[in-house]
Amino acid sequence: MRRILIDSELENKAENYSKNLFMGRNANFKTPLDELKKLRDSLQPMKHRVQKQYVQKIIDQYQEILKASPEEMRLLITSFQTVGKSDILESKLKTKDKLKFHELIVKAMRYDELRSSEFRQFVSSSGIKTCVYCNSQLAIISEISFYDKKEKRRKPKISAKFELDHYHSKSQYPFLCTSFYNLYPVCGNCNRAKSKLDVKFELYTDDPAKLDVFNFWIDDKTVIDYWLEKTPDSSKLKIYFQSKEGDYELLNEYNKIFGIQGIYDTQNDIAEELVHKAQVYTDAYNKSLVSTFHDLFPDKKILENLILGKYANSSDTFKRPMAKYTQDLAKQLGLI
Repeated sequence: MRRILIDSELENKAENYSKNLFMGRNANFKTPLDELKKLRDSLQPMKHRVQKQYVQKIIDQYQEILKASPEEMRLLITSFQTVGKSDILESKLKTKDKLKFHELIVKAMRYDELRSSEFRQFVSSSGIKTCVYCNSQLAIISEISFYDKKEKRRKPKISAKFELDHYHSKSQYPFLCTSFYNLYPVCGNCNRAKSKLDVKFELYTDDPAKLDVFNFWIDDKTVIDYWLEKTPDSSKLKIYFQSKEGDYELLNEYNKIFGIQGIYDTQNDIAEELVHKAQVYTDAYNKSLVSTFHDLFPDKKILENLILGKYANSSDTFKRPMAKYTQDLAKQLGLI
């Protein structure tokens, strides 16, 4: 929906992530390197020679893998493809095994443990709470477990976990399953819709001019027609989703996979509220509010947040659902 800038602050977070991942766990916790070495040693030297090399390469480049930038991930993919073809990832080491080779790698790298705890801490510090694909829902889901490992007994438990998508899929590139820049907080609907499909939209960029990929806009004529009606009807307001870069291939792909236009076609009541607020919160009125209630509104952005009921700053888009939609329409209507 909107890209995140790779600046020095984010690079430091990626660096700290790679150095401190699972450091807060107790002494009995088996680290990814422990589990990867265990997996490597379980492989037969001749029969599983390629698989053994693949796992060893992950071990050798583990820290590099964790903090790899989008461009560095592409280089790693090329490098790993020289070790083994994709068919080894889909194979089972033994006929009776339940897990395929790529699933064994993901398990060894402790992806499930990362998702339940460590990544939640990063997301809390970053402020990302919503799906990075649709921005219409939270990236948190409820999961039910029926067995308590600590108490070693059946005990139903509901916990909240972040839903994560991988730009480079776990099945094709399992070594990237816990890479910082490969983990995208998403809603359950978008994650299921994307599945293993490749999407051109990349969340992270080092180019400040390429942060806004898409935008929403309201047809001005429908706003005029709305006010001319005796009984204004919000369904008459027409809001469109478009590519800011004129990339219609990306726009069509994005709509086809995530159904963005369809999702937001159901949100005309929000657009209607903004149309009304634009009539009330004029620039002159806003200045008078800031002047009269300076202690309440020391910063104009605080007032704008209050007016929208969302964060007005585009850098805070992922802090609340529907923020992107609200921000874009509010800017067009002169609210912010």
